[in-house]
Amino acid sequence: MKTVICHFYNEEYLLPWWLEHHKRIFDHGIMIDYHSTDRSMEIIREICPDWEIRYTRNKFFDSAPVDEEVMNIEKVLGGWRMALNVTEFLYGNTDHLRNINDLPSPTQYFIGNYVFVDMENPEKGQTLLDHRHPLHQQRYWGYDDFANTGAARHGPIMSRMSRSIHNYPVTYTGGRHWTGDQYKKTFDDLVIFYYGWADLSDAGIKRRDQIKSKISENATVHHHSFDDFRNWGRARQVDSRDLRAEIAPILEHNRRITGAEW
Repeated sequence: MKTVICHFYNEEYLLPWWLEHHKRIFDHGIMIDYHSTDRSMEIIREICPDWEIRYTRNKFFDSAPVDEEVMNIEKVLGGWRMALNVTEFLYGNTDHLRNINDLPSPTQYFIGNYVFVDMENPEKGQTLLDHRHPLHQQRYWGYDDFANTGAARHGPIMSRMSRSIHNYPVTYTGGRHWTGDQYKKTFDDLVIFYYGWADLSDAGIKRRDQIKSKISENATVHHHSFDDFRNWGRARQVDSRDLRAEIAPILEHNRRITGAEW
């Protein structure tokens, strides 16, 4: 059994991509709604009618209460469990998760990130996103965050830390990320495609901007970066390159395992 947990607020823009992708990867999903006012709930029921939707007990997206809520949910789950944001897509060789009974218990894997950017330059591909096609077909310029050594990692912009997929309840700190040399990615062929900076169009800015109301005054500076969103997104383009050849084996794993054309 593989379960994904995700919290959301007014994510009708990204949810169609996220749900269509992850319903092929996970056996079940638990979606935590922060009292959305758009079509998020309806989209979940249309695409993943068997998944759970729960109302959050939190007012804001502050890390500590969000982490605690996720941990409480994970405590009663069996099998593999993973918490992802709507901007994070698990891609690759999920054969690593097959034989849970043959693995030492507890087992925890750390999953690294490919960060994808808005290409903007029409010569690099289309600039407006289309829900009829997977995001990876439309945003393929970016960088491997663990391999990256340029401005996006060492400059003022935070790098993407590892996520975790595990078969026992873990203790989260700092937004469910894992940072440090001991938490380097476990696999090269099971990764997260991060699309948080992949759309600097008006639709992408609107999606980011409306989350302001769910960020408290106590949140980190990183979470308050809405006014500089376009500039931050463009700064991440500095070290980006065409990743289609590099991620082709990862996409092939998804095609092989799910039967879907990626």
